[in-house]
Amino acid sequence: MNSSLTRLVRMVVAPVILGLGVSACTQGASPPPQAQGLTTTTPTRESAPPSSAQPRSATVTTEAPSPAPSPATSPAASASSVAGSASSVAAIGPVWPIEPRTIAAAGSRQGLPVLKGVRTGRHGSYERLVLEFTASYGQVNVRYVPVVHADPSDKVVPLKGSSFLEVVVHGAAARWAATPIRPYAGPSTVTPGYPTLKQVSISGDFESVLSFGVGLSRTAGFHVTRLRSPDRLVLDVAERPAWGRWPDDSLAQARAIQTAFDQGHMPWRGSGQSVAWSYAFAVYGWNKPVVTPVPGTDTYRLTHQGSSDNVTVRAVRQFPTATSKHSIFEITDTR
Repeated sequence: MNSSLTRLVRMVVAPVILGLGVSACTQGASPPPQAQGLTTTTPTRESAPPSSAQPRSATVTTEAPSPAPSPATSPAASASSVAGSASSVAAIGPVWPIEPRTIAAAGSRQGLPVLKGVRTGRHGSYERLVLEFTASYGQVNVRYVPVVHADPSDKVVPLKGSSFLEVVVHGAAARWAATPIRPYAGPSTVTPGYPTLKQVSISGDFESVLSFGVGLSRTAGFHVTRLRSPDRLVLDVAERPAWGRWPDDSLAQARAIQTAFDQGHMPWRGSGQSVAWSYAFAVYGWNKPVVTPVPGTDTYRLTHQGSSDNVTVRAVRQFPTATSKHSIFEITDTR
């Protein structure tokens, strides 16, 4: 799915629904709008990184430290040593979307695809999870959730991290007993413990629907890609970028939006509560968000009508000292 187009549609639709949410939600304090298969290593030939983000091509590996250069070391060698030291500094990640993603099914397949391997790796400005299958799998849905629930029990799946992605692969299995397959022999949970990608666990394997919970250290931007020969699903999550706010992708974009806001456009950007409502709608896909302000703070508790699952976000003024009368709001501590 074209994430840019999806985002544009959401940003247009959210304010409309927001207006409806104002009257519908007033009374409910709801404001408006790792054995076979597993290697926890650094994959080097899964695919080229997403071209739009242009992350570093060098992968991160664990090596013995190089000895200090002797006095006779050449300038070129010294420069190389400096470059090596610089590479150990945490990479700045790209600003990727955090909204839900869908990958369409890929034509016909022979037999039920079975999970074959789980791999993770670090690639400079992003971290990667690779799920390999024996054949082509069906549609994939990836989205953020407050907590990961097991399928079909609906029990909460404990995961390391503070933010969680749910990956649902249709037309695939791992060990489901009702199917005549050679089951996946790896573990159900893998814990790479990277700065962003903390843990991955199979959360569901029922009726040819295979689900995973992914624990992250924050609500990180991500990319999802289908690869063939062999069939793989690749999930890349960005390291922390310089810009960590939503819905704008950069300071320049925020400034442009502020100018438009000052001219009377997008009035919902002038309310932290409204921006929090739109975040719940666009990022979590809730069509009836309930937004509750936390008294004395700039935080909001987000829930979905009829569910006890919840998340808390901060909505702050982007330009608190702006010469304009009012500043637009951004959801912070994200990306």
